[in-house]
Amino acid sequence: MSGFKKLKLKKCYSSDVDNLLFDFYIPVLSEGVKYDRLAGFFSSSVLCISAKGIANFIHNGGKMRMIVCPRLNENDIKAIMNSNETYSYIERIMLEEIDKAEHFFREEPVKALSWMIAKQMLDIRVAIIYDSNGKILTANEIERRGIFHQKVGILYDNDNNILSFSGSINESAQGWMENIEEFKVFRNWKKDEYDYFTSDLNKFERMWNGLSKRVDVIEVPEAVKRKFIENAPDNIYSINWNEYYNQYRSRKIKLFSHQEEAV
Repeated sequence: MSGFKKLKLKKCYSSDVDNLLFDFYIPVLSEGVKYDRLAGFFSSSVLCISAKGIANFIHNGGKMRMIVCPRLNENDIKAIMNSNETYSYIERIMLEEIDKAEHFFREEPVKALSWMIAKQMLDIRVAIIYDSNGKILTANEIERRGIFHQKVGILYDNDNNILSFSGSINESAQGWMENIEEFKVFRNWKKDEYDYFTSDLNKFERMWNGLSKRVDVIEVPEAVKRKFIENAPDNIYSINWNEYYNQYRSRKIKLFSHQEEAV
């Protein structure tokens, strides 16, 4: 038995009883070769936490697709509507978000993601959400209406086993390590879970291909992509993963033996 099937996966994970990062996220990423993620709002922590366990994923030749949503306010919407330049404005918002994070490109996970973008192993798309009248929604309106509330991840292994997870968990350090969160896991090799798995899979593919109602999906702005590529390390093996993981291990009381092995 190999891939996901060798992992002791549960149908439901809750931060009340589980260590979401070490019980689920790192182990499945370590077995994965493809990862699709509907991640929520774009932020530096989104990109950082997406790289937890990414070392083995990269060694597996893994490829990632991620959909994020820019955090826009009313002033942003007015500026976009007045200029009619949605793409260039989104580009500026994302660049500002990156620039806000001190030492952003010194983070080990961001180095890995930059390298993946440079090697065309990571593709990020941006979702712009509209209301029924064609107005772009602000971040507050999106949250209030529950759009993007359910986060979806799809993971593939080398044996054509596919699993999805969906729930309220955000793709952020706080979401995976601090919040009270819960998500369900559905596997394509389990008959009683297959319909739920298919629903998650279709949801991501509709969004990725711009087929969801009132959602425009655009390529990540070129200037944002270029900034990552310019800061990508020449050699992925220069990243000190042990030091990085130790920072997260030190926050925990004690890891179980299978968690130590996963790290």
